Amino acid sequence: MTCGIENLEEDAAGKEIHFVVWVHGLWGNPGHLKYFVEQLDEKYGDQIHILNAKCNTSEYTYDGIDICGERLTEEIMEEYKILKDRNYKVTKFSIIGYSLGGLVSRYAIGALSDDGFFKEVEPWLFTTFATPHLGIRREDDTTYNKVFNWVSSRILSKTGEQLQLVDEYEDDKPLIHVLADPGKVFYKALSTFKYRKLYANTYNDRTVPFWTAAIVDVNPFDNMDKLNITTNKNWPSIIESVQLKEEASTVDTMALAKSLPRYIIAGVAAPIVVPIWLTFALSTLTVQSARSRRRVQQIIDTRTREGKRVTRMSQASPFSIVTSDIEEGSIEAAMNIKGLFPSGSTSPVTESAGEILGKPTGDLYSMIESCNSQSLLLLQAQKDALKHLNSLKWEKHAVYIDTLNAHGAIIVRNKRFYSTGKDVVRHFVDNAFVI
Repeated sequence: MTCGIENLEEDAAGKEIHFVVWVHGLWGNPGHLKYFVEQLDEKYGDQIHILNAKCNTSEYTYDGIDICGERLTEEIMEEYKILKDRNYKVTKFSIIGYSLGGLVSRYAIGALSDDGFFKEVEPWLFTTFATPHLGIRREDDTTYNKVFNWVSSRILSKTGEQLQLVDEYEDDKPLIHVLADPGKVFYKALSTFKYRKLYANTYNDRTVPFWTAAIVDVNPFDNMDKLNITTNKNWPSIIESVQLKEEASTVDTMALAKSLPRYIIAGVAAPIVVPIWLTFALSTLTVQSARSRRRVQQIIDTRTREGKRVTRMSQASPFSIVTSDIEEGSIEAAMNIKGLFPSGSTSPVTESAGEILGKPTGDLYSMIESCNSQSLLLLQAQKDALKHLNSLKWEKHAVYIDTLNAHGAIIVRNKRFYSTGKDVVRHFVDNAFVI
């Protein structure tokens, strides 16, 4: 088949189909996933039906992971009903979440399971790209992290509270913890998927750092200049292996020369660009956050009045603290102000033949162990989530994209600016996606 209701047959006569859902991230819209969706559709179009979810576009993503998850569940069920009405037999269900969309997807599959969806359809493939599975709270005692934590928890409305783990979703536990609780429907639903896969940026993604995207408590890639990185020859952005350099203090003149133009540009542009970005982005966020708070309260009031469940918990999570491509880019820049500057000299990268096509390329766990990295400072709720999520089997891919904003590049959010991530897309389409 292909993506879009308009491409469905009027009567499919019982044709079996694989239902695939894509979910964009914070400040996002379906257009961010357009390239990725097109590539998957081009290869598997006659065997899959794609829903590029649109129910949480732009500022609606501020309303909370739970409310976004409820909206997504409704959109999926509406699409599923259309498929059934046209006599398609949906045999498999897969969901792919980008950034915040991965957390929204984890909530939605729990809601779908709660509604009996997986009694009819097999949960097949669950995949995330640059998703903050452990939230975005950073406990390191630095000025940047303190400011980041304070700002993101206050101006991103309910979603910001949940990403910072300052909400009290159920029994005084934050939603990030609840989503990973083995006793809850969200975790149980995740455990039923036949395949679980994730992609995590290792370099120049300060929006969603490696540790939270990869569900680990270390980040060996903080010091790229101390590492020798080998990537796969078929997909040059997929890391094959990592080793500590024998002489970590040696300066890589080639890498330094490559990074120098960025430092010069950043040094000249920062005094002009940063104030403009901050003024525009923070004012926009403040207005949209206020609208989100009012919208969420209206949702709670309406559903309570109608006797409907607000979320999968007994009551809605209360507030504890009270776009276009240009807008989205400006807001992300404000939250990622350090992204103006390179992360330091990049490590020399070589290519490896790796495994044959169709097999995983590299063992993330052995990579981390080889780097002897120290554990990060995490909240107990984050440690619990990490432990429980890693009790499940995951295929994890570490991604190295040498660009100023790997967060957008990992899914080719814009073909003009993020083309360096195209081989990551091809890796998923040709190697990781299971039909």
